[in-house]
Amino acid sequence: MLYPTVLWLHSWLRWGVVLLVLFAVSRSLVGWLRGRERTRGDRLLQVGCVSAFDLQMLLGMLLYFGLSPFTPVATGSFRANLAVPALRFFSVEHPTVMLLALAAAHVGSALGQRAEPSARRHRLWALGLLVAMALVAVGIPWAGLSHGRPLFRSF
Repeated sequence: MLYPTVLWLHSWLRWGVVLLVLFAVSRSLVGWLRGRERTRGDRLLQVGCVSAFDLQMLLGMLLYFGLSPFTPVATGSFRANLAVPALRFFSVEHPTVMLLALAAAHVGSALGQRAEPSARRHRLWALGLLVAMALVAVGIPWAGLSHGRPLFRSF
């Protein structure tokens, strides 16, 4: 019963992460282009975005390493399963791309925190988020793909 619950949370939280990041990208792009000073709200949004990414990765790792009935199958005969697109996607491509997206968000956040002046902070944070979102877009199992999943998973 824990596997479907965590899978449902992981599936729905992705949309929260996507919406939060799109909002943060828009704020940071406006801040960068207008030369706006960075506010406390910008910083809180940055922390919220990175925390949402972290929670999403934690749920994904919990699924991958502990709860998924597919991981033992995919890693049991790893080399043979690389030829199966769905197994390759969920055992190698999805976790790798999402880990890279998480790293991009963290690097963008860290560089954005340390940069001066404020417009440069906005620029570095925006670029980090744009890279992260491009990777997320590649790593989501979109419904139309052969290994796709529903956009909105029901319990």
